[in-house]
Amino acid sequence: MKIKIITLATLAVILGAMNVAAQSETDNDNKLYAPDGLFNHLSIGVSTGLSGSGIDVTMPVHRLITVRAGYSGLHFGDIKFKAINTADELTASALVEDDAVRRAQMSDKIELAAKPNFWNMFLLAEIHPFTNESFHFTAGLYVGSKNFLHFRNTNEGALDFLYDANNKVMDYNRAFNTQFSPIGLKFGDYIFTADENGNIDVMMKTNVVKPYLGVGVGKHIAQKHRLSFALDLGLIFWGSPKFVLNNGKEIKSSGKEAGITQVLSWLDAWPSLQVKLAYKIF
Repeated sequence: MKIKIITLATLAVILGAMNVAAQSETDNDNKLYAPDGLFNHLSIGVSTGLSGSGIDVTMPVHRLITVRAGYSGLHFGDIKFKAINTADELTASALVEDDAVRRAQMSDKIELAAKPNFWNMFLLAEIHPFTNESFHFTAGLYVGSKNFLHFRNTNEGALDFLYDANNKVMDYNRAFNTQFSPIGLKFGDYIFTADENGNIDVMMKTNVVKPYLGVGVGKHIAQKHRLSFALDLGLIFWGSPKFVLNNGKEIKSSGKEAGITQVLSWLDAWPSLQVKLAYKIF
């Protein structure tokens, strides 16, 4: 519901700006951003920043409005870290004495790798409210990957002992109506369990459609020269991130700590700071 409201608000900003621009159409004394008319210029640019590196094209659709379309993505190597094995926290004698659980308790920390997997196509409208000024508002949509991070163990297929121990605990909970936590690797308030292949395979998922609102300075289309520079700051509204196993099951937070759960509770939007260099083709 929240993402629909933001999307409607984004579209309202664009339509409202177009209405304001239309009202100023007859003002021939002002030299506005694109004084020659519709689609009369084209620039191609490269950018980099918090939403990734990418490429785009920009064209004016009105003297006050330009439209930018392109691609951006976060593509770099694994972020490796050590995760705590929750088998060490199990104290029930009936379980601790089990061979599978004892085997799991022999490793206290295991290496995981988090790999960014965030890419999007985008369509953005830039509204230039001031004559001959580089300041602009931006509104539009990002559409693309719903997988932001992919978590996986670095030693392929080596976590079968976690899978066996977790099955033992889950069977015990069902048989005796207990509520022992799963056996797996801790990430903040979340426990990543191993699959039947002996791997941790977890995605941090967001929405496919992500409205964007922001402000910027600089030119995406140069006025006097071929090259231009722009800086944009905004928010990509991607919804509340979720951790999902490779079988599609969502992992619920334990709620026992602040940490990651507290961060994700307000991280409904990803901050985007982008710098761009553009070349005007015509």
